Amino acid sequence: MLEFAGFYWWTNYVFNLENLGYWFNGQQWDPRMASVTDEGLRLRMAQSQLPGGPMQWSSVEVVLWGAIDGNPNTPTNPPTRQYAGPGKYLVAATTPKSFNDLSLNCCFGAFTYQLKADTNIANPHRELDMVEVSRFGRPDDPTNAQFTLQPWEQPDNVHRITIKPDVKDITLVMNWSGEGYPIWFYLYYGLYTLDTLPPKANHQWLTDPEQTKYSPGPGCQSIHLNLWRQPPNQVYPASEQEVTITNFQVDPYR
Repeated sequence: MLEFAGFYWWTNYVFNLENLGYWFNGQQWDPRMASVTDEGLRLRMAQSQLPGGPMQWSSVEVVLWGAIDGNPNTPTNPPTRQYAGPGKYLVAATTPKSFNDLSLNCCFGAFTYQLKADTNIANPHRELDMVEVSRFGRPDDPTNAQFTLQPWEQPDNVHRITIKPDVKDITLVMNWSGEGYPIWFYLYYGLYTLDTLPPKANHQWLTDPEQTKYSPGPGCQSIHLNLWRQPPNQVYPASEQEVTITNFQVDPYR
């Protein structure tokens, strides 16, 4: 567990999801690629070697486990797991050069996700993507990021945007009111808190009333942050990739 912004972040989520140790979704995931620095929660994509394996490119994913306050983490008793519910969520992030310059098939994601599918609802994994910054291996794509409702294959569930070439700091906000309600997604250039947001976002998307069936209620979904290769084996990065989360906030609806 890492501690950042008043929350525990679980680094071992992907282990054995496919009964292959740290091999998942066509690539290696190394929990050591996540760390807390003076700047924030650092995610790296780099070459690493896990015990018994070769040196190869590794992706990374962390999952919000729960609040630290009143929820101790001891060797014999882990902290209580807490799941994401309706509310306003903020993720502020920075990258060394610019988000437009992330490797062609590198993806930075911030999203909700429930591992066990609920086949009784239209969005079985209760996944809401606050952002996916990636060209997904398409060099001719003029856009470089997206807001997404899941399943992404459904018409109009993906809203592509273009983050300007010189932007290295972004703040994401998702306003999720609950099951069956439209969802607001916002992206601001710069690093902010919920109290210091500018009056207007640089990019925003309000989901259509016809898409409300994909707006889930609370279940067992968690906040995930990752930096990974997509498509996994098409192109390897020319150099290490890095995104640091400088702030995370949630204002739950009661």
